[in-house]
Amino acid sequence: MSIDKSGKWWVGSTPEDIRDFLEAYASEGYEVHEFRLAKCDCGSDAFQLDADDNEGVAKRTCPNCQKVHFLCDSEEFAEDADFQHWKCVECASELSNVGVGFSLYDDDSEIRWLYVGYRCSSCGVLGCFAGWKIAYAPSRHLFDNV
Repeated sequence: MSIDKSGKWWVGSTPEDIRDFLEAYASEGYEVHEFRLAKCDCGSDAFQLDADDNEGVAKRTCPNCQKVHFLCDSEEFAEDADFQHWKCVECASELSNVGVGFSLYDDDSEIRWLYVGYRCSSCGVLGCFAGWKIAYAPSRHLFDNV
């Protein structure tokens, strides 16, 4: 895993680089403590990504099997979502690796914030597409629904 920081955008060589990007991106006090990388049941690790940052909703669509998967608890809030479709700022690809960084409360008991990160499957550009507060407990089950 190595990230090239020399250009306009950070560029990762592997999907796991999303974690390092999100750790650097995260706000002070909302550091990334846990990370999960998305993988489809069919084995694919590249997805189309759509999100509504205001509603706290993100979904990934597998280009191989067409399965739509809402990240974490997003499906509960999807009805009011105004989805923005992710497209790479560098190469305009619409396929990315997807990972979620989780910020925990100081006692590590529950999730307080999550970041939806990406790595362009074509050129490797890294970024954060959405993020929102988790305002309920228990919430640790969200680790298993990326």
